Amino acid sequence: MPVLFLFAALHLLILNYGYSQAPKKIRTIVVDAGHGGSKDPGATGQYENSLRSKEKDITLAITLKLVDELKRQMPDVNVVPTRTTDVYQSPTEKARLANEFKGDLFLCIHADSGPLKQGRRQVGSHTVTRYKVTTTGKGKKKKKKRTPYQVVEPIYEYFKIPLTRKGTSVWIFAAHKTSDKLKAIMDGDEIEIEAGGVDSLENTIDFKSPEGRTLAGIYAKRYQERSDRLATLVNEEVEITGRQALGISQRQKGIWVLQATNMPAILIETGFINNPEDERYLNSQEGQQELAEAITKAVKRYKEQVEGTNSVSAAPPTPEKTKQEIPAALEKRPLKDVKLIQVKSNQVKVELYDDGEIDNDIVSVYFNNGMIIDKKTLTAKAHTFTLNLAGGKTNELILYADNLGDIPPNTALMIITDGFNRYEVRLSADLRNNASVRFEIKNTN
Repeated sequence: MPVLFLFAALHLLILNYGYSQAPKKIRTIVVDAGHGGSKDPGATGQYENSLRSKEKDITLAITLKLVDELKRQMPDVNVVPTRTTDVYQSPTEKARLANEFKGDLFLCIHADSGPLKQGRRQVGSHTVTRYKVTTTGKGKKKKKKRTPYQVVEPIYEYFKIPLTRKGTSVWIFAAHKTSDKLKAIMDGDEIEIEAGGVDSLENTIDFKSPEGRTLAGIYAKRYQERSDRLATLVNEEVEITGRQALGISQRQKGIWVLQATNMPAILIETGFINNPEDERYLNSQEGQQELAEAITKAVKRYKEQVEGTNSVSAAPPTPEKTKQEIPAALEKRPLKDVKLIQVKSNQVKVELYDDGEIDNDIVSVYFNNGMIIDKKTLTAKAHTFTLNLAGGKTNELILYADNLGDIPPNTALMIITDGFNRYEVRLSADLRNNASVRFEIKNTN
């Protein structure tokens, strides 16, 4: 019977994963303010003229606003912070608390930093005496003579140069580091078997047995993929605010609070504390509230997707769903950079990246008069979408520059595949000219 039950459980889990997973109610969300107490202040503002912020204070301020916003917009969900004051909690304790609260989601709030380079500047000068040594005579009569002379030397002061990198990033636990995640799952008193849309509790499986480890492995994979889904939604909502969204990453050394929690978990690096713009943003009431609202919107979308109440939001937008009136500025700008591609399929996949150096280029993309992308920041992580081409006509994709980035002009790299061939297209646009890719379906007869 245990073997039959395990086989059935594995079968249901694998089937559910292949077919969008069974709905799971999000009842409890645990929110953690990173660092805390005098023992662990986290990163601090150290560049010249910084606000001398402490990460522990910023994370707590954002967390409190996030908890309030989650409770306001999701009154049916129990939102639990790991700390509400300036106290120290070890990462092990944070993970233990999250598991004891039986969270369905774990949100960890942090602020990023990085090594600071040292600069110097001259602040004055002073006169110093040096000596020139000469010799006279030979052999035993050889003598050294020291002749003093004066030189003016500069006086320098040294300072730490602020980071140029800025923006918000989202982190999930490294896929290859599963031991702690498995341990969290196996140590749990209860584990939910999701089948047929009904959450049931089952504790008759020995998760330390070989069969149990297989089952636990499937759950670890499920948490990994759900964490990635939530992280993607947070990244999208941050982009909508206009902040630079740096994408989703996996820290190779692992993050204990993400690996040892028995639930989907993400860590949000809200900004760089040693970047002047980010530090001011993270310390402002407006910036903290904006981040809290963006994260809440992402959590609501995740909840809707997981619980199956909004299947539309789980799918990427299509041109038909996002058609809207073309802005006058788009029509006023002439097409300067036009590329023509002949494809063999009426459906193509487009991956859109920043070209060259990542410099905060923001673009909108239109296809056959329908908006596909609205004011998205280009990064090394692709914005991916599919185009359905109309036969018997030229289909046009227009790249509209919403800014010039840090290094003008606005440049983009498109990787286009039609199921047969792969094309690399580089486009350049500015505030006066648009760029375009025109598609024609090649007759293969």
